[in-house]
Amino acid sequence: MMARAFVVAWLTLVWVLLWGSPTIANIAGGLLVGVLVTTVFPLRHEQGRAVHPVAVVSFGWWFVRALVVANVTVAVQVLRPRLDLEQGIVAVPLRTSSPLIATFVANTITLTPGTLTVDIRPMEFGCDDHDAGPGSTTSPVLYVHCLVTGDPAEVRAEGLALEERVVRAFGNAADRAAVQAPPPEWPPATRAKEQP
Repeated sequence: MMARAFVVAWLTLVWVLLWGSPTIANIAGGLLVGVLVTTVFPLRHEQGRAVHPVAVVSFGWWFVRALVVANVTVAVQVLRPRLDLEQGIVAVPLRTSSPLIATFVANTITLTPGTLTVDIRPMEFGCDDHDAGPGSTTSPVLYVHCLVTGDPAEVRAEGLALEERVVRAFGNAADRAAVQAPPPEWPPATRAKEQP
């Protein structure tokens, strides 16, 4: 029940952010959408999943600061007399296999101006699409479009740092163990050998 209440609150916050102002109508609309979404698409129970309130507050505070910084950065880029964007798509392999964690990371990236998660794929390139369905234990790779790409390794490092924040707030023991592992090699060794 607590997990559903949190998801409703999160969806309400996202709704209000998308509309741009915390009016009573926007908050009520967000609550309605949150309840509707969690009713039509009930949460799948993942063993040991818990909400860690202090880490959730820390994550929320970090997210608000990240929104402000990203908005200023995008505004500076757009207001320049000559746009000099280094757009690109960067693969960000995650360490956890939890669909919930991947969803939070992907949505947080998308909600931050200047970045957009355009695709999520399984880590293994050779597997069929049906192998990556519900119940898969394959770690996902997020494909993130950046207005200013810079160094792809930096984008990956920021994605992994975000994953750690999300795991601290919503992760279970398996997730916390997974984020202690070294960053995944990218591109994977098998994929690198296939490329000329």
